[in-house]
Amino acid sequence: MASKYGSRPTGTDGSDFWHRESVAYRHKMSSINKARLKMDLVLQIVLCVLMTVRILPALVSLVGVGPVKQLRKWDLPAPRPWEYMWSVSIIAAVLGLRSIPKNEGFLLKQYMIGTVVFGLLPIIYGIVDQIDDLYAYLNEKRWNAQIFGYPAVIIWFMFLTAAIQLHGFGLYFSLQLLKSWKVNRTDKKLR
Repeated sequence: MASKYGSRPTGTDGSDFWHRESVAYRHKMSSINKARLKMDLVLQIVLCVLMTVRILPALVSLVGVGPVKQLRKWDLPAPRPWEYMWSVSIIAAVLGLRSIPKNEGFLLKQYMIGTVVFGLLPIIYGIVDQIDDLYAYLNEKRWNAQIFGYPAVIIWFMFLTAAIQLHGFGLYFSLQLLKSWKVNRTDKKLR
């Protein structure tokens, strides 16, 4: 590679970089955790859209509009209360996405509160609600409802497992971001 000032001095192999400037560790971690949180939030939104499609027949019949007969052909079991509550967590995910570009700590804290209230608490309620059905399925091979030919309890627990992992990772990444953004704010106040 050509150099503006000529060739590299003899006797050096390029490992003498310690005197050069580098990006601060907290900025690297902020960038990495922003990308991770963004991916996590996109997956949460996809999961919320899937849940909304799943409870759509009940929502349409509740409101009383639209082609209810076509939606009833899906043959889905009635939604559980925790499914309605968990669907509201999409608002928290949108707040989290909005906080990322400008390092807005207030919006990120709102995302964290919304994730705990509308994400984790309904999931815990869903696990408690479904544990008897899971026990009956595992021990007696019987189930109450089916979703697309599969036992609903298995699909619900697969969903609950994925959702609790997404929310847990999202909270972890947002805590790391708040730590790195807090350092940045104190640096600006000192200047």
